[in-house]
Amino acid sequence: MAKQIIKRDGKVVKYNRNKIKNAIQAAEQETKENIENINSLINKIEDVIENKFNNNLPTVEQIQDIVEEKLMEYNYNKIAKRYILYREERKKARKQWVSDGLPLSIWERKYQFRDETFEEFFDRISGGNEKIRKIIKNKEFLPAGRILANRGLSKYGKKVTYSNCYVTSPPKDNLESIVNKAKELARTYSFGGGSGLDLSNLRPAGANVNNAAQTTSGAPSFMGLYDEISKIIGMKGRRAALMLSLDVNHPDIEEFIEKKLDLDSITKANISVKVDDKFMKAVKNNKKYKLKFYVEDTGEEIEREIEASKLMNKLAYGNWFSSEPGVLFWDRIKKYSLMDKYDDFIYAGTNPLT
Repeated sequence: MAKQIIKRDGKVVKYNRNKIKNAIQAAEQETKENIENINSLINKIEDVIENKFNNNLPTVEQIQDIVEEKLMEYNYNKIAKRYILYREERKKARKQWVSDGLPLSIWERKYQFRDETFEEFFDRISGGNEKIRKIIKNKEFLPAGRILANRGLSKYGKKVTYSNCYVTSPPKDNLESIVNKAKELARTYSFGGGSGLDLSNLRPAGANVNNAAQTTSGAPSFMGLYDEISKIIGMKGRRAALMLSLDVNHPDIEEFIEKKLDLDSITKANISVKVDDKFMKAVKNNKKYKLKFYVEDTGEEIEREIEASKLMNKLAYGNWFSSEPGVLFWDRIKKYSLMDKYDDFIYAGTNPLT
């Protein structure tokens, strides 16, 4: 008997007698027709395979044809019929793993590597694990998008990530750090990941700086830099994902919210406002609210007083107008985080939420 067979995708694997036995027994159980000695039947099937193919390797389809012939030869007609129907059902399922139209287009644009077939795709993302391959093929479980797109590509020299999203540590309040964060985002995008970046550390517009500008243009002015990086660094079949956030206590918060009212301004990044309980109480009680920022290297303290309810209305209007900004209930996030028991853990921001 042949020690190896050829699978449908052309892969050569070890012959497994139990696969024939299991398929016949499955059909037997459904039809209630009884095979007196299944091992003897399989021996006869293997004799035909041995004589017919000699030193050549049979394909899965050729072996299944012989199984059908032997079932009918020994008058197991009901079992043969069920076995034939089973083959047709599996054939149809293989063709329709992803149907025509939009699902197929998405797979080709986002997850297919070069011109790989579905069978090659299953082999790649399962890492050669037959159990995992079967589960994925049967749609019982599907890994995340970056795993579907990137697993197995390292052997081709590709630098990729298996995670969809990250959080980049916030820029410090200096130009070098601001620019370096753009570089970090670019590298994350190039591997196929998205990221979140909080701008709350950056001093507000009009604050003093020790360079030729004399005063800073403010935290929102750097949104365009990070948005442009997201636009430039491409990914196969998807745009780079970026979430920019700013604390509600930052004096530039109104300008930050208003950025998305201009639909041509920040087009590649999503934005969210980090809202705390203190602010929400001021909104509820219709109180005035102080926005504060302390600049460490100059000792400058910048304050602005606003009406909390008006800022909340502006935030709500922006969300209605362009679906942004989102709201991050920051105290609640910290309280219910899995890391809330670690006093030294720093809550920096959130990964992209869309």
